[in-house]
Amino acid sequence: MFNHAYDCTLQTHHMNQTSIAKNPPFFLDTFARYLPWLLPLLLLFSRAVADITVLAVGLAFLFNSYQYHDWAWTKQTWFKLNLVFWLYLLCINAPLSIDSADSFMHAIFYLRWPLFAAALAYWLLQDKKFQQHFLITLMLVCAFVLLDTSLQYITGTDLFGHTKPGPTRLTGPYSRPIPGIMMLRVLFIVLLITVLIPSFATATRRILFTLSLLCIGLLFMFITGERMALILFLAGSVVVLIGLVLDQKMHKAKVLLGFAFILGLFALAISFNPEMAERSVFSIINKLSQFVDSDYGLVFRAAIAAWQENLMIGSGFHTYQSACEQLGLLPQWGIPCSHPHNLYLQIGAETGLIGLIIFFSMVVSIYFTALAQPIKSKKWFVSCLSFTILSVSFWPLIGGISILNNGVAALVWLGVGWSLAISITTKSKTIISNSWPPRKISSI
Repeated sequence: MFNHAYDCTLQTHHMNQTSIAKNPPFFLDTFARYLPWLLPLLLLFSRAVADITVLAVGLAFLFNSYQYHDWAWTKQTWFKLNLVFWLYLLCINAPLSIDSADSFMHAIFYLRWPLFAAALAYWLLQDKKFQQHFLITLMLVCAFVLLDTSLQYITGTDLFGHTKPGPTRLTGPYSRPIPGIMMLRVLFIVLLITVLIPSFATATRRILFTLSLLCIGLLFMFITGERMALILFLAGSVVVLIGLVLDQKMHKAKVLLGFAFILGLFALAISFNPEMAERSVFSIINKLSQFVDSDYGLVFRAAIAAWQENLMIGSGFHTYQSACEQLGLLPQWGIPCSHPHNLYLQIGAETGLIGLIIFFSMVVSIYFTALAQPIKSKKWFVSCLSFTILSVSFWPLIGGISILNNGVAALVWLGVGWSLAISITTKSKTIISNSWPPRKISSI
């Protein structure tokens, strides 16, 4: 239902615009052809560069839509809900914020994130060749981050001279200890190589590549000391393997044997590095057993207390830290106010119950739009991959950096764009867009 109106509108529009599409503006053609090669580099290393890239892609997409009078994508339910959330922030939440100027400035730029996802789904990633270009570069960039961070783990220093911030934390090529949470957002996207690149798409190679990447990813999350990244990657791996088993029923024994081998290696890693095991594994068990009084429990309670100050409207978009400090909710326990490590508690505290309902409805709509077609087509591996790509960002518990922070939001909405693009790819062999020249893509 969500895609039917979009598809019909685009098919009609595409026929009317064929002659125009043969002579596109040169800069748009160049932009669309070469950006997929560059996007992983632009998004993964610099917050400023990532922000500029997201904004540039959004503006180029708007110009492309204007050029071809194509606004059908704005009729998608998930995007309309983003517009409603954006207008709510601007017209109601920001004026009533504890810091109206700050809330308004951050709210006005919020729309760049869903616009970026729409640009990926309905423009830049509508060509199989361009999807492949992106995935090849992403695989190489991820390999570099994994190797650089592993070098720091072994020697204490990475290629750029970054030293370990502590005995159980790593930075890799970043200035902060975030390589785990950054790779969490993109490693599952890399697995789409086994769907979109024919040389990886045979049953044996898909199984081998998937198991190898999940094994490397799990060990990587372990050595970074990022507990939430480890938990989410392990959970996501289980979901992906379920999809792989459903997709490769004849090879179920191989998949299960491979998963057992991964768990065996993980157990060895724990036994050979007790200090890291204490940080990455056993401390999780301790925190869960005493959750209410743990630092996570305390920041959850602080977020609930901040939310209760203005249940319906919230303290204002991007004001949680200020509200927490003004109310003195965490300093009494020696914990700094940053973010509550729970996406929906933060949305609730900042935008109130009204904002939370709109935001949650938007997230549900994204899941439905991305998963409906792959599930209908019984593409279980793709369905589980898309579910995992979305869930590592929209799962309530988050660590390290809030997804509302521009250092991570670009990767969150990158995942949204990819999930939506793959859903469209699954639906039809013909890509119905204003791309030039009209492009074909094989069904998954």
